Amino acid sequence: MTEPDATLLAERERLTERFALMQTELGGLFYEMAIRDHVRMEILMGKAAALQRIDTELAQVEHLIAGGDTGIGGHCRGCGAVYARGAAFCSQCAEALPG
Repeated sequence: MTEPDATLLAERERLTERFALMQTELGGLFYEMAIRDHVRMEILMGKAAALQRIDTELAQVEHLIAGGDTGIGGHCRGCGAVYARGAAFCSQCAEALPG
């Protein structure tokens, strides 16, 4: 198995840090809303959806690393998600990717 390139490892690190921060912020936001008895589900759901997108992107990067791929294909123009070489459409937003 070949070593994943530095760009892919850096992307995993960036996404891991971003995920942890967003998860902490979501928990803190819920706590603040709950103690004020003013929970706004639409706000929490939006934040949770953003967190889920990061989690999906991180899983894709982990898949590329585990598969021994030597690098990523690029970042989607529409949403910025990482995509694998040879992908035709973004797994996040379904935008057509450059071929």
